[in-house]
Amino acid sequence: MSEKRHVVVAGARSQVGVFLLPGLVGRGHRVTALSRQADDQVASSAGGISWRSPDTSPVDADGLVSCGPLWLARRLVEKGERLRSVVAFSTTSTVSKRQSKDRAERTLVTAIAGEEDALKTLCRQRGITLSILRPTLVYGCGRDRNLSRLLRLGERTGFMPLSTRADGLRQPVHAGDLAELAVSALRRDDHSIFESPVCGGSMLTYREMLEKTARCGRRTIRLLAIPPWLMIPMVSVAALTGLASGVNPEMVRRQAIDLVFDDSPARDTLGWNPRPFDPTPADFQLPPGRSSVGEAFP
Repeated sequence: MSEKRHVVVAGARSQVGVFLLPGLVGRGHRVTALSRQADDQVASSAGGISWRSPDTSPVDADGLVSCGPLWLARRLVEKGERLRSVVAFSTTSTVSKRQSKDRAERTLVTAIAGEEDALKTLCRQRGITLSILRPTLVYGCGRDRNLSRLLRLGERTGFMPLSTRADGLRQPVHAGDLAELAVSALRRDDHSIFESPVCGGSMLTYREMLEKTARCGRRTIRLLAIPPWLMIPMVSVAALTGLASGVNPEMVRRQAIDLVFDDSPARDTLGWNPRPFDPTPADFQLPPGRSSVGEAFP
C-alpha cells in the first residue's frame, strides 16, 4: 500500500484505532472510520476522516483494517467490491482459552475462530490479501479491560489484587505498535493469507507486569497477594453479585500459566519490532491531541 488509498477502519474508537487513524491520515490516505459511537452517527467529515455508522451503506474502499468484531469484518468484505487488502485483528485467546473451564470463554473463542475461518475462505475466493494479527494483552491508551482496569482499581483502593502464584509469563503489547503493524500489513499485495501472533517486546511474569503497571498510578499502589484457594471464590462472588463485571475464576488460575506465543512470522514478514514493556502514566490515558487526527505515528 505504498500509493495513497481509501482505507476503512472498523472499530475505529478502539484502542488500536486511536493510534491507527492519525497514522493513516498522516500518510495521506483517505480514511473512513466506522463506529456506532461516532458523534452524529452519520457520514460527516473532519480532520481527514469520514465517520460513519457500520449500519450504513457499504463503503467502496481499497483497504480495510478491522479493529472490532470479526463478523463485521466479514460483512464488510462481502460488500466491498474494490477491496484489495484486509488486516483483521483477532486474539491469542483462540489458543489460550480453548480449554478454559469457563463455558462462556470457550463459546466466545470458538465463535472467534469460526469467524477467522470464514474470513479466510471469503478472501481466498475473492483474491483479497488477508493478514490476521492476534495480539495479546493490549495496552496503550487506557481503553483496555486488563491492565488499565487493574490500575484504576489500584488508584481507587491503593492496592491491586493478584494470586500468590502469579509467576506465569506475559508479553503485553502497545496499541501504537499494533497500529504501525497494521499499516505495514496493508502494504501486502500478493493475494495470500497471512496470520501470526503479535506480542510485545518483553517477556515478564504476571507479578512483574503488575509491579510496572502500579508505578503508573496517581497514588502509591501496593500489590495484594492472595492465595488461589481464597481468591477464586472471592472472584466468583464478585462476578455473581455484579461487584466486578467480566471476571471469572479462570483469570486467577491463568496467572500461574505461561501465555507466550511465537510471533516470528510477523517479525520475519512484516518487520515486527515492538517496544519493551516499560509503561508510563501516559500509556493509560488517551494521547494528547489524538482527537485532531493530523499527526503520524510517533
